[in-house]
Amino acid sequence: MLSASSRSLSRRCRPWTVTSSCSRKRIVVTSIPTIASHYPHHTSRALSTISFDAAAYFSNSPSSSSSIENNNPAATITTSNNNISIEHQFTRQQAEEQINQWIKNNPLIAPYKAEECLAKLWVTQQEIFDEWAKAESSSSPPPVLITPNTVNLCISAWCYSKKGQIAAERAQRLLNWMENLHASTNTSSSLSLSSSQFASLLPQPNYQSYALAIDAWAQAAVIESSKGSAATTTTKSTTNNTTTNSKAIPDATKAGFNCAKRAEELLMRMQAKHEELQRLSEITNHRDYNYPYNSELQPDTNVFNKVLMAWSHIRGGTKASSIRAMRILDLMQELHHHQSSDAPSWQGIGLSKVQPNLHTYKCVIYAWGHSSHTLEGPDRAEEILRHMLSISKAGNNLGKEVLPDEECFHIVMKSHAELVRRRGKGDISNADRARQVTDLLNWMELLAVRRTKPKIEPTTESYRIALSAWAWSHHIDAPKQVEEILFRMIRACELNRNKLRDIQNGLGSKDSYTLAVTPETKDFNTVINCCSFARGVGVPKDELDDDIKLSQQLALKETYDIAEGVLDALLSFPYAQPDSNTFAGMIRACVNLLPDTDERDVRVIDIFRLAYQTPNTAVKSSVIPERLQVPAGGGCVDANVLRQLRYAIPTNEYIRVREEYEEHRRKNSK
Repeated sequence: MLSASSRSLSRRCRPWTVTSSCSRKRIVVTSIPTIASHYPHHTSRALSTISFDAAAYFSNSPSSSSSIENNNPAATITTSNNNISIEHQFTRQQAEEQINQWIKNNPLIAPYKAEECLAKLWVTQQEIFDEWAKAESSSSPPPVLITPNTVNLCISAWCYSKKGQIAAERAQRLLNWMENLHASTNTSSSLSLSSSQFASLLPQPNYQSYALAIDAWAQAAVIESSKGSAATTTTKSTTNNTTTNSKAIPDATKAGFNCAKRAEELLMRMQAKHEELQRLSEITNHRDYNYPYNSELQPDTNVFNKVLMAWSHIRGGTKASSIRAMRILDLMQELHHHQSSDAPSWQGIGLSKVQPNLHTYKCVIYAWGHSSHTLEGPDRAEEILRHMLSISKAGNNLGKEVLPDEECFHIVMKSHAELVRRRGKGDISNADRARQVTDLLNWMELLAVRRTKPKIEPTTESYRIALSAWAWSHHIDAPKQVEEILFRMIRACELNRNKLRDIQNGLGSKDSYTLAVTPETKDFNTVINCCSFARGVGVPKDELDDDIKLSQQLALKETYDIAEGVLDALLSFPYAQPDSNTFAGMIRACVNLLPDTDERDVRVIDIFRLAYQTPNTAVKSSVIPERLQVPAGGGCVDANVLRQLRYAIPTNEYIRVREEYEEHRRKNSK
């Protein structure tokens, strides 16, 4: 009597029938190729190399039978010479269409059903080979049910499944199976005697096979590194009464690193196979057609970029992953130089398949810019950016310029700004990093004036990164720097609007018009907050005389004037309106930057009155609790503004001003 697990397995493994007309014998094979692993006394016809795990199939595939089994009619393959006829349930074209449909409708279970379909095709193919071999003579080759495109569809199904390392391993197993079919060490254990006679008809891996497998590993690197926390953890170790801190790389980052390494190894294997075919072709001088030169198998820029994507987009990337990305770039440049110089000896093939392009350099810049475990990452990323501009001026062998775009600049600028944020307040090098961001912004403005093609010009994001870098630096010059950047942003916006009006009047060209720069309310708030938190910046810890105190008060008053000027600019700016954060920052700036006098209280009250008299244009948020949002008729006053007001003025003044606000709110809420 069968156990429960055996009965479940028998229900899953529905029999599939193949009928041969020459022997009229009924052959029954199971549809699940892993049945031999559960019952060792059963033998399988060389299906173990492409079989999938039974446990994974049972947990992911539906209990209903495949639509291929139910909907596709039987097809008949006949030959007039030996009068052999083999009936099978589905053809190759129908199977490929069904796999595409699975990928489109349900990519999670599509790879399991695609492998099941491939296993059935392989069983049928071997049966066809057996019947063809038994025939006395055959003038035509047997029909081929499995082509490289069929296997590539199964590999593609694993790529679309987004299952990380599991999908990449299964995709490479299918690739290895195709390679083993044509390996010189094949034995009867992997191929039957009749199948080995028709080995030339079996599927061989092509460019698409390797590219899909590499893509699967590249996706796995990103997916596996995103699991769990990719933040570094600091561990303390004590040796000889000396305590040292060391940063431990999380397991998720290590898993992503290993997947990217597998993608690179597969790329090297693809390149080695291409070089072997090229060497055999040169030895035989193109006379031996058993080894034709296969340029289609040669890795191109797209395949190299997939590996670079794996190394660059590992979450929590390390210096090692950035170095590996640089090695790939160096290899691409070397291959491009070699292929370009030796093109005449390649039978007229003069076009180099490996050519570093914008995406190539962008991946390497991204790898260095996001290497969170090294301080030299932003500098190395900027070096590559400057190298791109230098080679774009000098040109290259193909006459194609590799000019960086705005995203390349933004990656480098963000890496500098992020390093400033991580170092925090008090680091003397933060100002230098912020100045590097400003220099890159100036560079973009210069390129915009030169009107390069493709056009490079600063966007709102460019100015916003520079604002954040200076605000995070907490430097004594930060308020002045952010004010200058903001007003440069406003001037760029006004210049673009003027160009728009000229175009509408028929005086300008549409090519020069862009709305890439438009300041928003949060940009004004960044400057106001930078000023409000500038208290104590640059103040020495020792005793201060009266002259130093007076100079510091004047400096703080100057900082407050910057914040007040930004508020006035926002009130007069037609494309942005102040919100509650604007007025909360201004009240905080009064408290932090002005001396505690009656004049300061009057300023705070005036700002508060302006806050509840200013209409609120912000969209109501579904994330912030109702009690913290702006009430009806309250203008731009929320709980944060009331909290800052309570800390800024005396209690009796707060009660009086609060009553005025409540009366105004009741009148305007009706």
